[in-house]
Amino acid sequence: MSILSKLLDRILGPYIETRVQNATKLMDDKYWAPQDATIPYATTWASHRQTIERCQRLRAQNPLAARLIELTTDFVIGEGCTLKGPKWATEFWRHPLNDMNRRAYELCDELTTTGELFIVLSTNPINKMSYVRVIPSINIDQIETDPNDSEREIRYHQLTNDLNGRWWPSKLDEDAPQIMLHYAINKPIGETRGRSDLAPLMTWLERYDLWLEDRVRINRYKGAYLWHVRIENPPPGILQAKQAQYATPPKSGSILVTDATERWEALQPDIKADDVEADGRALRLMIAAGAGIPLHFLAEGESATRATAREMGTPTYRKFAHRQFIFEHMLRDLVRTAAARAGHHNMEVDIIFDSVLALYPELAQQPEPPQPPQAEPEKLAKKDRPQPHKRWHTKGDELTCETCKANEAQGWIPLTEPYRSGHLNPPAHDYCRCTESYQGIDL
Repeated sequence: MSILSKLLDRILGPYIETRVQNATKLMDDKYWAPQDATIPYATTWASHRQTIERCQRLRAQNPLAARLIELTTDFVIGEGCTLKGPKWATEFWRHPLNDMNRRAYELCDELTTTGELFIVLSTNPINKMSYVRVIPSINIDQIETDPNDSEREIRYHQLTNDLNGRWWPSKLDEDAPQIMLHYAINKPIGETRGRSDLAPLMTWLERYDLWLEDRVRINRYKGAYLWHVRIENPPPGILQAKQAQYATPPKSGSILVTDATERWEALQPDIKADDVEADGRALRLMIAAGAGIPLHFLAEGESATRATAREMGTPTYRKFAHRQFIFEHMLRDLVRTAAARAGHHNMEVDIIFDSVLALYPELAQQPEPPQPPQAEPEKLAKKDRPQPHKRWHTKGDELTCETCKANEAQGWIPLTEPYRSGHLNPPAHDYCRCTESYQGIDL
């Protein structure tokens, strides 16, 4: 090896080796996948927990977010839900430890806020009655599924004070004294966890919070001011004395007496932020669009007339009707699972809500089936054309003769057939006032 080669190897060797290793690693990683990467875009538990925490915080602190959740529950459940089914199902529904009529509102709130419901069914070994309890979604960090079927859930892990936590079996374990049921909405295909209705709105709800806070702070500062006291040519010690004298600002309505050497001036911040109504409305519109509701649902009635508000409600009612269908399916599955654990398999029950579409009758009406086009009379075959008829009409008073009355009593007769008097058309005699009408003929 020459001296030049040794010199280059000593100077550039480490750099060249690093470049080669990075290139080799890049090519290797390109054709290998991580062992646990079943779904590249799947949400991690840390990210999912953070989303739940933000949604719960918004529900607790943001009036707009809280109202969106209340709107969903108000439309989905309305004045309440009713169960129709066998006696056992009614006893389960009305049991004091279940009280499903009241609990349905809590379940709908939780489902809308977190996108999931984790319900524990505890079965009494004596009378086989099951009792409903709800575990917060934020406490369930892992869902174990069948390796061959991601939709077949086997058990659920709950975070507890114990480091090992607790595993809950799914309804597949029929002999377990307690099982957990999992229901989810807005669940992407391939994932096991649902998503909150507030998840797409979190960023904009937080921005609207900041915007309102800034507006309140600016409006407060716009009205703030301070006094600037100027003293002309003060002798030594006068400025210090005036500072001590005016350490406490004068109250509103006070009277100040000064000489010409002392001048008072109120200073205010020059904040120009007056016309921002369009900014706030744009933020509210973004939130309303993401929630699937028009602005007048958020008490902003001046944004629409009665006619436009009615038309804008169509997609909203459709959305709530869809959620009503999903929630009804969840409650029915809950009752049927509890009944199966008591030995009542394949029990048929109905959960009845006030239909959302009843608020909008046009949506509940089924469209009439289209009618086949009617051919024009001149295009009909001769045999299919209606036969022309005629009818005699009198004035119906005391001057009407018996001959005309007899003609009128015939009703509709073929156009070419004479009336009883032998006449084809009125008049039947002099001074006859009768008329004639036709059917199946174009005049």
